[in-house]
Amino acid sequence: MRARILSFSDGWRWMIAGLLLVRRAPALTAFVTFGYLLLLLFVSAVPLIGPFLAALLMPILQIGVLAGMRAAERLERPSPDILFHGFKVPWQPLAAVGALNYLANLLILLLVDLSFGNPITVKPVPPPHPSLEGDPLFLPIVDLSALLLFLTLSLPVTAAYWYAPPLIAWHGVPWPKALFFSLYAVFKNWLPLLSWTLSWGALLAALALIVGWIASLTHPLVFYLLLFLLPLVTIPALFAGYYLQVKTLFLPSSA
Repeated sequence: MRARILSFSDGWRWMIAGLLLVRRAPALTAFVTFGYLLLLLFVSAVPLIGPFLAALLMPILQIGVLAGMRAAERLERPSPDILFHGFKVPWQPLAAVGALNYLANLLILLLVDLSFGNPITVKPVPPPHPSLEGDPLFLPIVDLSALLLFLTLSLPVTAAYWYAPPLIAWHGVPWPKALFFSLYAVFKNWLPLLSWTLSWGALLAALALIVGWIASLTHPLVFYLLLFLLPLVTIPALFAGYYLQVKTLFLPSSA
C-alpha cells in the first residue's frame, strides 16, 4: 500500500471540505465528535489507571468517529452505537498502538523532566495586593525550552500514530507496518498538513476577532452564546478534516 503525496493547497481544501461536511450532517458529526471526547474524559478521570485506559480506548473510538464522518458524507443515518464501531474490527492492534503512543510520550516527558524540569507546572500566585484577602490563585507556568524540546521529540511519535488506527481497521495493515506507513505519510505530506494547521489557525484568529468585535457592540450574553456555539462547528470540522485526510491519502476502503 502506498500513500499519495499531496500539495500545499490540499491542506486548506481539507479545512473547507470539513466545514462543508459538518454543514451536511451537523447532528451526526457533533454526536461522534463530542461523544468521543466525553468518553475519553470520563475514562481518564478514573483514579490511577484512567489516563492509560483512555490511551487504550482512544484509537478504538477514533474508528467510530471516522465511521460516523463517512456515514455523514454518505447521508446515512447510523445507530448511536456507531461510536463503538472500532470494537467490530480486531480492536487489539488498535489498543496496542494506543498503549505504545502513551508509553512513548510518557518516556519523552520523563526524559525532558529529568533534563529541564516539567514543561508545565502549576504554582500558587498570591493576591496582587496585601489588602486583598482570599486563597491564592493557581496558574500554569510554562517552561518554553522544555515544552519545545518535548514537542520536538514527540513529533515522530505523533506522526507514527496519526494514521495508524485507520490503516489497521480499514486497510488491514499489521500494527507495526501501520506505524511505519503513518510516519511515512505524515512526513511525505508535511506541506498539506502544515497548510491545514495554518488555515485553521488563521480561521480561528479571524473568528476570535469577529466575536470580540460583536461583543463590544452588543450585550455580553451574545459573546458567551457565540463562545458556546462556535466549538459546536469548529471541533467537528477538525475531525471531519482528519477523516478527509485519511480518505484522500490512502486508497478507499469498503470497511
